[in-house]
Amino acid sequence: MFRFYRAAALVAVALTAAAPALAADAPKPNIVYILADDLGWADVGFHGSEIQTPTLDGLAKDGVTLDQFYVQPMCTPTRAALMTGRYPLRYGLQSFVILPEQTYGLPLDERLLPEALKEAGYDTAIIGKWHLGHADTAYWPKQRGFDYQYGPMIGEIDYFTHLIHGVNDWFVNNEPLPQEGYSTTLLGDEAVRTIEAHDGENPLFMYLAFNAPHTPYQAPQAYLDRYPGVADPNRQAYDAMVTAMDEQIGRVLSALDEKGMGDNTIVVFHSDNG
Repeated sequence: MFRFYRAAALVAVALTAAAPALAADAPKPNIVYILADDLGWADVGFHGSEIQTPTLDGLAKDGVTLDQFYVQPMCTPTRAALMTGRYPLRYGLQSFVILPEQTYGLPLDERLLPEALKEAGYDTAIIGKWHLGHADTAYWPKQRGFDYQYGPMIGEIDYFTHLIHGVNDWFVNNEPLPQEGYSTTLLGDEAVRTIEAHDGENPLFMYLAFNAPHTPYQAPQAYLDRYPGVADPNRQAYDAMVTAMDEQIGRVLSALDEKGMGDNTIVVFHSDNG
């Protein structure tokens, strides 16, 4: 399995870096691109944090880390740059995030990464936060190159109810999905199911975009209990949220190995800002 931590935004860079390890007649690699939301640089174990992140620590140890790696300062601009491969100022998304009451999105004349990968023969799936336009379905992932979509369109949701300002923000293939459960766990569950269901006829591009550890700071009690010595309740919840995300990433990596996809999968992980 080719593993990159804090890798460059363009998957093409990862493909180039992995090329020496691929035989000339090898099949196209699967790509699992994992994005955290507002994860701080120092909030992982291998950067000295007290937060328990054994999966990410393992990726850093066994893979490639890019210490000179920069993203945009907010959610929407980073995600726009990732999807387009272009600076957000070139299409008006450089300044701020798309708020729930706003109606614009990533311009429809931009060609996105999943569209390019579909042309290259990939099956494409987004599991998680989009945040590139929600008011008009023309901006939604299913209309922008993803074969399958699951998760929130905006992202700053209650982790248990999946509501934002009292409105549901949890969808599957454009349809509202009332579903109970901690969002980080649900995203991990769906990513594992997507891997298990992949038929292997085409390579898989899965964009796994956690809304963790973005506010609101919420975590199941079992994860909070891992940090009994953290006095600040917000910090305790934040630490717990990062550990919960790390465990779900571990489940995804295990699913790749169990499916027999691990030896031909590029795994990229970084945060959108923080």
